[in-house]
Amino acid sequence: MLSYQTILQGCLEGLLSLSARLHLPGTGSWWQEILLRAMGARVGGPVYCAPGCSFLGAKNLRFGRYVSLGAGSRVVSWLGVTVGDHFMASDFLNINDGNHDPVTLFPKKGGEIKIGSRVWCGTHVTICAGVEIGDDVIIGAGSVVVKSIPSNTIAAGVPARPIRVLERKTTGLWSFWPEASAEFDWKNIPLWKRRLHWLRARI
Repeated sequence: MLSYQTILQGCLEGLLSLSARLHLPGTGSWWQEILLRAMGARVGGPVYCAPGCSFLGAKNLRFGRYVSLGAGSRVVSWLGVTVGDHFMASDFLNINDGNHDPVTLFPKKGGEIKIGSRVWCGTHVTICAGVEIGDDVIIGAGSVVVKSIPSNTIAAGVPARPIRVLERKTTGLWSFWPEASAEFDWKNIPLWKRRLHWLRARI
């Protein structure tokens, strides 16, 4: 029999997907922040969840500012998942901090997952329990991350491993949100236009 909590979670995820379909692709909305907080997640700022995102153990989930999850992404946070600022993931990201005993298959504690700031994950990336990912990291499509990845790294493969040093000479990055994006000369845009862009990215 379905529990009240399961029914509530399903309704909130349905509303989250509906919200994603009703506003501009790649822009967050206040509704999504409210819905994530209703699930128990801690949200530091604008968040965009594309249609089909799902969450288990959301009370142990913490998002930074300007976080974007692609369609069909799934986050399981029994112990704790922390995602830093300016995180961006393509479709079908899978973050799971759970684990099972290989002999008995009984569930056991895995390990918290910590993801730094300015991390980008390609499509179909899986991040497993106990992993820590540093700042300024790119993870290639289809990678399975089972070991921690240091900062300033491009990693790829199954299992994912560093393949190149990432050198970012500028702090300016592209972002879905105009006030956080390097493509907008935000300080030199008239105030009325800044407010309009800011509002448009959140409704």
